[in-house]
Amino acid sequence: MINYVEKYYPFSVKLFACLCALSLSGVGMAQTADAFLTAKFNEYQQQGVQEKMFLHTDKEFYVAGEICWFKIYSVDAKFHKPLNLSKVAYIELLDNNNKVVLQSKIEMDSSTGHGSLYVPVTINSGSYKLRAYSNWMKNFDASLFFEKTLTIVNTQKATQQTAAVAATSYDVRFFPEGGNLVAGLQSKVAFSVKDRFGSSVDSKLFILAGNKDTVATASSQKFGMGSFVFTPKNEQRYTAVVQLGNGVVVTRELPAAYKTGYVMQLTDADERRLKVEVSNADVGADGDMLYLFIQTRGTVKAVQGGSLQNGKAVFMIDKLKPGAGISQFTVFNADKKPLCERLYFKYPLPGLDISLKPDAPVYTTRQKINLSVSAFTPNKQPALADMSMTVFRLDSLQQPAQSTIHEYLWLIGELPGFVESPSYYFTAASTASDIDHLMLVNGWRRFRWEEIVNNEKPLFKFAPEQKGMLVTGKIVNSKTGQAAPNVRGYLSVPGSNPLFRTSLSDEKGMVKFEMNKMLGTPGIIVQGAPDDSNTYRVEINNAYSDDFADRIIPIYAVPFKYQQTLAAHNLSAQVENVYNGPMRMKVQEREIDTTKFYHHPNEIYFLDSYTRFTTVEEVLREYVYSVGVRRRNGKFFLLVYNDADKYNGMFDKQPLILLDGVPLFDVEKFMRYDPLKIRRLETVTRRYFYGNTAFDGIINMFTYNGDLQGYELDPETTVIDYEGLQLQREFYAPGYETNLKAASRIPDFRNVLSWMPNIKTGKDGQYQAGFYSSDLPGKYMVEVQGITPNGEPGVGRTFFEVRKPVK
Repeated sequence: MINYVEKYYPFSVKLFACLCALSLSGVGMAQTADAFLTAKFNEYQQQGVQEKMFLHTDKEFYVAGEICWFKIYSVDAKFHKPLNLSKVAYIELLDNNNKVVLQSKIEMDSSTGHGSLYVPVTINSGSYKLRAYSNWMKNFDASLFFEKTLTIVNTQKATQQTAAVAATSYDVRFFPEGGNLVAGLQSKVAFSVKDRFGSSVDSKLFILAGNKDTVATASSQKFGMGSFVFTPKNEQRYTAVVQLGNGVVVTRELPAAYKTGYVMQLTDADERRLKVEVSNADVGADGDMLYLFIQTRGTVKAVQGGSLQNGKAVFMIDKLKPGAGISQFTVFNADKKPLCERLYFKYPLPGLDISLKPDAPVYTTRQKINLSVSAFTPNKQPALADMSMTVFRLDSLQQPAQSTIHEYLWLIGELPGFVESPSYYFTAASTASDIDHLMLVNGWRRFRWEEIVNNEKPLFKFAPEQKGMLVTGKIVNSKTGQAAPNVRGYLSVPGSNPLFRTSLSDEKGMVKFEMNKMLGTPGIIVQGAPDDSNTYRVEINNAYSDDFADRIIPIYAVPFKYQQTLAAHNLSAQVENVYNGPMRMKVQEREIDTTKFYHHPNEIYFLDSYTRFTTVEEVLREYVYSVGVRRRNGKFFLLVYNDADKYNGMFDKQPLILLDGVPLFDVEKFMRYDPLKIRRLETVTRRYFYGNTAFDGIINMFTYNGDLQGYELDPETTVIDYEGLQLQREFYAPGYETNLKAASRIPDFRNVLSWMPNIKTGKDGQYQAGFYSSDLPGKYMVEVQGITPNGEPGVGRTFFEVRKPVK
């Protein structure tokens, strides 16, 4: 029977095959499954760790022309410990239709990275999704990528006006606890109501039987979610009359009840135990064995067996068994079928405690603000922590973030759908039914049990970028268009300090070049080495993911009453761009690695130091003594002397010939090149091994501008502008250390006073920060987010006020 469980929890369909193996061993499953499955989990984890990313942004509301600053945290999805796996993070800004607006590649170092996105002045107003992932994460479902909602307003374009648009359609969904409704069995049914824009809607439900009798009523409690309990009858259809808070009434059909099947109910038995009750209306099922399997983020927490008695099987679970965060409860029968499944949330213990203490509660404009940051472990000991800090002005449009690293790692990072106001669930106002409704309306998404059960090694298409950025592609035969295996590919970034990489294509023609710290957007030249009968071209892959999560976020419209506040935000952005534009766009200077891939040449010739000849042949014959010019079959053939040969002989094969880092395969064409364009020539007179490639010497030439200076490349050559790692901007914040600087007439309209992405506490758990207020009075919030080496996330917030000085 294809049921709700198989639809929303597809991997569980394969799970019981693993448990079956235990029953076939002749040992009671409930006694051995824990150790067996734990071993399988550990084996699977060794084959493929799962990565989770979180982004801390400087704020969540922007106007066109501002800069979004962010820090990336990468952790192991299982233990939440910082994960030093990926050296590149992919950042994208998407609209609600998953159309890409902005993209960037961020360098990662020791599990973290930071960067920025300039919000273009051409952008449309609305809600956007900021998402982050690594190349390794592309092996898994896109719903596991990090996503958060940003609001962007462009005052030069019309904003969305949701209030003026009628929400003519509504999304009403029903989620029976455990998966299905079964005739004659009482079930708890959760529901969610949203409008067509993705916003939750308050509602009241009337559940009507076919004869129009009301069998249950319910009201939504929080964020359009609620639940009701009723017992469906056989072959009876039920309709929900949904009365919305705006007076609109809609009707929806409930899922049909099965004639036979199982339902489950999870409740608190007492302060120490959970009760899972599984029911079946078929009296003939009494005595059948059922098994309850519990796992938390891939770790087996409990396996229990029990038989049906009088149509019920009851499992009592110690509340200490499930791990912190989201756990999955699955019930199986003896025929290896998943029967019921649901999620359960357990609040985590306190984690990283971040304390923030400004040196005063009130400051004047352009005044120094000193802040003490203290980090403590849950047992109040000083903590080592990696953190980031933002300081921004609060108003009716810019409010504290609704999702922090704490909520993301423990809650929303494991759920596939959009979670409205996730911070609410960690406040005193949240109730047990609120979090229970959230669990009931969401499904699981992280593990593929069939791979674990069948001892299959995961087929990972995307390699982790452990050393740096990978550029991947496919080598194809230029004539046939077919993939070309075992062909050497070359990637070059010409310039005064060129980059050069090689890769041998695999059986599918795929190549990957390790470009490590290639910055900016350089032009790359990619070639496949030709042979006697074929030429090849290299097709470069898109580095960004083509998969998107099916997640709709509510659209945003600025309420009319906030138009004055919006005008102030827009003025702030314009003033900062006019007066501090160059400083705001300034990038950090990076040391350039000038080391060539062959490290040190054996000979260097600066051609202007010699008599300049008009042909390459004359240059090589007259004063490049390590290169021999020969002719074979009427064509030029170059050889390099082999220093390792005691008789000072030459290599038998032609050397690698490079011009500004680009390999040249047509020697005849090279010999016709104008040598007056060549500034420097270097030779390597030894066999050089580069990866799995050996070169019988190297001739490397450099033009004056590093741009090949008119050399005509082969038609099969791929020349494209390729995005490398982002050139990081420097967060600009003026200092007013002297009275002269404080008296400057240049306006300072910053609403973000400070952004510090690399706050690291020492053994004492302390960090001192300092920054200056701007010309904007108001209430400001300091927010610090971070994580410890043990995977304990934390958030600290404090507030201060800025006033204009009294004259």
